[in-house]
Amino acid sequence: MFKSFHGWRIVASSGLINMFSVGIPFYAYSVFYIHLQNEFNAGRFLISSTLSIMIIAAGVFAPICGQLVDKFSLKNLLSIGAIIFGAGLILLGFCQTYYQFLIVYGSIVALGMTLFGNLATSKLISNWFKKKIGSAIGYATLGISLSGVFIPPIAVYLIGLYGWRVTYIIFGVFLIIFFIPFCRYLIVNKPSDIDQNIDNEQLTEEIDNSIAEKMMNIVDILKVPTFWILILIFSLQFCANLGVYSHIFPYATDLGFNANKAGIAVSVGALGAASGKIVFGKLIDMISAKKTLWVSVLIQGLGIIMVSLFSNYYPLLISIFIMSLGLGGSLPLMNILFSKTFSPINFGKALGIAVPFMVPIQVIGGPLSGWLYDINGNYDLAFYLNTAVCFLAFIFVFFLNIPDNKQS
Repeated sequence: MFKSFHGWRIVASSGLINMFSVGIPFYAYSVFYIHLQNEFNAGRFLISSTLSIMIIAAGVFAPICGQLVDKFSLKNLLSIGAIIFGAGLILLGFCQTYYQFLIVYGSIVALGMTLFGNLATSKLISNWFKKKIGSAIGYATLGISLSGVFIPPIAVYLIGLYGWRVTYIIFGVFLIIFFIPFCRYLIVNKPSDIDQNIDNEQLTEEIDNSIAEKMMNIVDILKVPTFWILILIFSLQFCANLGVYSHIFPYATDLGFNANKAGIAVSVGALGAASGKIVFGKLIDMISAKKTLWVSVLIQGLGIIMVSLFSNYYPLLISIFIMSLGLGGSLPLMNILFSKTFSPINFGKALGIAVPFMVPIQVIGGPLSGWLYDINGNYDLAFYLNTAVCFLAFIFVFFLNIPDNKQS
């Protein structure tokens, strides 16, 4: 059925899946933020805790999903994930209390986005690419950042027309109706299913041997020192991101900007992250992975400082772009480094095991910033603290033992 190499269609399909699996529950959440506050009469600490609860739940589900993606059909798992994810979003529209909303977000939505998201798509890409896995994962994760460019403005528009409840229902119905046939038709688990080869190359002894690398159990993975250093670095980066980015919309409105301008600020952050995936994808081919990580974390921390200093609109947008540019390299770097450290055959298991260890650190960012805002009436201390978190991640990169050879 597919005469040309289907691997790049897999990359494009994975990018679209990543766009919706992250864009709706994460990037668009800041757009719903104020409406949820008003609806449920809750403080920013409570509302910002929703994302943290979702991430904690996703951390619980990740090891299970990691085992599933290594063993079962990714076509079927992604289809099931779309159904669960869509059903959860539809249910959000019918929640009458914040705690009902929190339970749905932290259970059904979290499970759906874990099955229908980066863990499955990265495993899928590792089935199709070996030599070009860095570029392939980088392009696929670009969809995550682009989701912040497109999904928040759509959410702002729909909320303006129909309200936040109907907007969640529309998103949920769309996911189910569109992505079930999408996954059934376009997702192919591995090249051999349609008589193609990894990287669209003839099989060689070198490729066969690399695919046949040792299967690792959980104990083997936990014994690798690099596993723990990667967890510390990326969980701190994600913690600082949640501590600032999840508050960008309310922060912009606090500065006096209307909902449309605040929504643009969120999208600029996503555009910065998308640019970061391209920039750092090229950079990792030019310098070592360790140096690339240093640059990524340093730029993110510098951007957070700038966000806290500038209150005029256009300097603020530039600051948000720079902050997100630094963060943009983190997800493809994480996927690439886990895949290269543990090999594609153990990728799903290793990353799935890592997520629960990352969660306790990264979930602190959003609620802590909300709590500091509730106490102080501004985000100054919260943003300074998240800058310090970035520089702590910068220090941990020193302890990362990664070869200086090119990574893709």
